[in-house]
Amino acid sequence: MQALADKVTDTNQSSLDFENDSLLGTSSDFIFPEDNAEGAHIRYGYKIANMNFLVPEGVVSELIQQPNIFNLPNSPMWIRGLINIRGNIIPVMCLEKLLNLNSTQKSDNILVFNKSDNDKAIAFMVDDLPVLLEQSENIVKAANYPDTLDEYLSEGFSQNDVDWIEFNPQKLFKNLSTKNNE
Repeated sequence: MQALADKVTDTNQSSLDFENDSLLGTSSDFIFPEDNAEGAHIRYGYKIANMNFLVPEGVVSELIQQPNIFNLPNSPMWIRGLINIRGNIIPVMCLEKLLNLNSTQKSDNILVFNKSDNDKAIAFMVDDLPVLLEQSENIVKAANYPDTLDEYLSEGFSQNDVDWIEFNPQKLFKNLSTKNNE
């Protein structure tokens, strides 16, 4: 980047001074940008039944629309089956069946969490496409969520009069799989 800046400065002396880092920034500012403390913190939210959850921070996720789900014989009702994502076999959960809720699912969308780590990867059936949210300072606690989820939920935030709650799907699946293996 500096070599390009030197060349441009040499060929056109009347142009902007590319060596003035305060004007344009350095090459490392473009490659490794600093977090904008004043900018909005972006999060993604998804819906299952009448519950609104946040994709956990730092977790790589992917939406798969209408995937091939392979049945898993003799599995609990809340296991929808298995999916193959680029050679990784990932279990798919149906949270509505786990919680004995009336099925309100409108689509066959699956949200995969930690897809890069096959040991911790888990997928959930979700109602709609994830939504982009700007995290606000308006902290809310999980209310009107099933008691079964209490230990997997934490505080969230409200946006446009909708509460979005932190949810740890990997911990839920790990605890459920441990219980079923005992």
